[in-house]
Amino acid sequence: YPATMTADRAPEFEFGGRLSLDLTWTLRYRAVWPTALLASPDDLSAWLDAAGLPAPATPAGRDLADARALRESIYRAASALIDRHAIAPDDRDTINHRAAQPPPSPTLHTDGTRRLVAPENRELPAALSAIARDVIDLLTVHDDRLRRCEGPSCSLLFHDSSRPGTRRWCSTTRCGNKVNTKAYRARRSTPNGESTEQPRL
Repeated sequence: YPATMTADRAPEFEFGGRLSLDLTWTLRYRAVWPTALLASPDDLSAWLDAAGLPAPATPAGRDLADARALRESIYRAASALIDRHAIAPDDRDTINHRAAQPPPSPTLHTDGTRRLVAPENRELPAALSAIARDVIDLLTVHDDRLRRCEGPSCSLLFHDSSRPGTRRWCSTTRCGNKVNTKAYRARRSTPNGESTEQPRL
């Protein structure tokens, strides 16, 4: 059962550049110790705000369940594409259903910033629509740049938008740096400076 953040420790949201994949990042370390960053409706509201999406004034448990359901459908659908498998019909239906809702509208504010807004009481359907539309764009581009992080304890998905298209990590400063540091230490521990074992986190 996924572990959750403790009450005295707020979720530490991270964003990788694609709205739909960013939502999947709210369940971390899936392969070793699933940790839920969306543990409460308030967490969902905080994530939506951090992502620049409209959030319900008083999110309910149902809102959290809907967001989590879309998150898991996105993760499974993207994973299927990475692994060269067919996307499950249920996941495709969930994504399409959410994408069919009206998305939030961009507005230009007096301070020169762009914000997304939705009609009152329709904030969550609009936000989930924006997320679902993003993953449809992502899953249909077929550029072979949808990846799973190669960090041994990580399973985050990302879209490689780098020019060479050879990115291996969800973040070079996190997983990439850890693996490279581990490999460097392993090489230094051998007489000839070469490691024969894969580094493990």
